[in-house]
Parts: sequence; structure tokens; C-alpha cells
Amino acid sequence: MKMLTRLPFFRSKAPADVPGEALGGSSGGVPAESTTIQIDNLREKFGRFRILIIGRANAGKTTILKQICNSTEDPEVYDGSGKKVDLAQIEGTTDRGIHNIENELVFRSNPNFIFHDSQGFEAGSIEEFEEMKDFVSDRANTTFLKKRIHAIWYCIPMDQYHRAVLAAEEKFFDECDTGNVPVVLVLTKCDALLLQGLAALTLEEQKLPREERLVRGQQNADSMLKNNPVWGKVKSMKYKPTAKVELRDLDRSDEGCKLLIEMTMRALDGEALQMLLVTAQHTNIMLCIEFAMER
Repeated sequence: MKMLTRLPFFRSKAPADVPGEALGGSSGGVPAESTTIQIDNLREKFGRFRILIIGRANAGKTTILKQICNSTEDPEVYDGSGKKVDLAQIEGTTDRGIHNIENELVFRSNPNFIFHDSQGFEAGSIEEFEEMKDFVSDRANTTFLKKRIHAIWYCIPMDQYHRAVLAAEEKFFDECDTGNVPVVLVLTKCDALLLQGLAALTLEEQKLPREERLVRGQQNADSMLKNNPVWGKVKSMKYKPTAKVELRDLDRSDEGCKLLIEMTMRALDGEALQMLLVTAQHTNIMLCIEFAMER
């Protein structure tokens, strides 16, 4: 997946509660020690970068988080008061999500992120959907800035392409007002469409040499992705996503996660949160360079 070459930084939309003099960009260079002070001040004010990740079972959420944090280990889990949770006492596994949306997932390889994993309502639970809505509303608007969520990643796997948009997903994009918190629609497992693309080959195409069959199959897969019903459906809903990212081959490349970080940063409202994300992530070094150059 090709990286974008230039990024606009939305300085004019800085949050009202962020001092302009501390974060405003100037036309000249910013001394390194000044930037360090600003970063320290940001983390003192906002804490770590918080992301709520939502999605169907087996959507690849854990894989994404591990790659973002460059980890092969499962995250450590803390309750809302900061007490470490004993995973042995929680039903299910980390791959299926942590039982309580209030719990904080932190990877030792990069503790600059805090993740919250929503699970349950995707299966149609009205009670858990309402709990998720309350969580989003509370964490998007709380005056305790260190507890605010800064972005939402909604993951839908393309290996379930035939299922299109589930009722729970329609309910989220129709009813869940996230305020100023951007929602990035993450289409995962896009590489799985190749099998469907190959299955769509005509009888004549199936007689072609293997390499040509793969090319034709990939062309079919690309067409399926371009015209997939998921994006067409959710972008017409009341609370449509701010951005869309297509992920593939996560087990072989980190380009998709680099783009996910980049598109999330583009969607953030204000330079303060952009800087908080850029300095938290270790995946996209070019993003750090771009940000430094813009300042």
C-alpha cells in the first residue's frame, strides 16, 4: 500500500482548551528543547493516546494492536482505577476482547498508547450496545482530559465480504454520536478477497497459466474491494466514518498500519492531538519527519 507523500496539519482547529502559545506553529524552526518541553506538557495535560477499537470477532483487532505497538506479546490489562487485571480470572481470551470496555490494554513495548476493546454488542446485545454508547459519550466529553478517548477504529473483515454490513454496525453508524472523536473504518483481511477473485474466474480464464490466473484473480479482488457494499453503506449513514483504511498482508508488511496511523492523524481535530499521536507511535517514522518539517 503506497504511503501518502504530504500531510496537511490542521492548526486552525486546535481545541479551545489547549493554550495557543504553547502549541501554535511558527514560520521559523522550533528548537529541539522547545519541542521536548511541548511534548512533555502535552503528556502532562492529555496523558497517553487512547483508542477505542471495535469490530466483529476475528476481525484482526489484536493483530493490528500488536503491530502498531511492535509486540508479539499480549497486552497487559488494567481496570479503570489503574489496577492490573488478572487475565486468568476473565472469561475468554484476549483475542476475543476484554470483558469490560472500561479496562485499559497497554503493551509493554509501547506504553504510550492505551486501548479499549469493545466486544459483545457486535453480536446483537442491546445492553452492551448501550454500554458502549455511554462509554463513548462519557470519554469523548469528560473534563478529565487524561481519560478522554482520541480516536475510534471500527474494524470490519473483508473475508466476510458476503455478510456486508451487520445490524450492529448499522446501529453504530446510525445512532452513536462520537462528537469530535474521529471514527476510522478499518477494512481488514483485504487479501482474503483474492480467493474470491479466483473463484470468480470464468471457465476460459481457469485454463490460463497459473501466473495469469493470479493476475486475473487479483483484478477481480480489487474490483470487489473498490465496489464493496460496506463503505457504500456506512458513508451514507447519519454518523459516517471520518476516514477509511484498507489493510492486507499484516503478517508480512507493516505498511497498512503505517497508513492507519497516518489517516488517524489526519482525522484528529487540532495540532495538539496530532502531536500526541505522532510522538506516541513508533511505526511510521516518515510521519515524525513530516510533522517536524511542518513545524
